[in-house]
Amino acid sequence: MLLRTHYVFSTGILTFLGSLITRDPFDALIFAGIVSVLANSLIDRLGHEMVWVEGKYLPRRTPLTHTWFRSILWGSLVTAAVTLLAYFALHDSYYHYHYSYYQPGELFTLAVIYGVLVGPTHMLLDVFTERGIYVKRNGRWVRYALAHFRYNDPLANGLAVLGGMVLLFTAFSVI
Repeated sequence: MLLRTHYVFSTGILTFLGSLITRDPFDALIFAGIVSVLANSLIDRLGHEMVWVEGKYLPRRTPLTHTWFRSILWGSLVTAAVTLLAYFALHDSYYHYHYSYYQPGELFTLAVIYGVLVGPTHMLLDVFTERGIYVKRNGRWVRYALAHFRYNDPLANGLAVLGGMVLLFTAFSVI
């Protein structure tokens, strides 16, 4: 799927779940958007290599990031960094918190949920593309795909974006 499709889909899922935890879905949206953009970008940047095929360079996925478990690790790493930055940005020198809906417990809970889910939301979309994701079979990494849509298929990308948008609107309708 296109990277912007990953952004919208992951942000929608994370915001919806975050709005169930925080008192304000806008806070969940901001945190989810930052985590989604950074984690999905990292997964795609580290997880693609350029290979020479028939006279041109083409991107190819690698098992470095495009496995279920490793996507959780990369997503958790990004989320931990964003959480630490958010925590210290909201904390002043007198050990008081600036006005924010993020209490330390809520921020930690959001970080755990977002960290565990942002990578698998990326894999959920990629498993429907023609190149799929990697799974281990007989000690080797092999590609696995549920469907074989092109990564830039308008219908597949449109449905994923629509799903993310529906979840975003649902998160804000709960207010």
